[in-house]
Amino acid sequence: MAICGIGVDMEKVSRFENASPALLRRIFTEAELSFCLKTLKPAMHLAARFCAKEAAFKALPFKEIAFKNIEVLSAPGAKPELKVHDKRADGFRIDLSISHTDDAAVAFVVVSEN
Repeated sequence: MAICGIGVDMEKVSRFENASPALLRRIFTEAELSFCLKTLKPAMHLAARFCAKEAAFKALPFKEIAFKNIEVLSAPGAKPELKVHDKRADGFRIDLSISHTDDAAVAFVVVSEN
């Protein structure tokens, strides 16, 4: 399995503390917003998902993809997964690692041939 791309991104959580609802709707899917806004610290989770999307932009072997076509799927007790809603992503394996503190979030994405 050959690696096609890697990407990393880090953001301050504070960037998402007072983000407008319009901006959040432009960046995140309804499922992402639903998950994040139900947590005790939504900005921390929003920042982590934003990092995942930015890291994916850097790692994917194609460009020009909308924020909402890259989605972080979260299930209780399971690690987050990155889903790319674009036919060009077929045939690629996408691995995601995210982490956050109260102040910062980081994500690392590896794209490899499936």
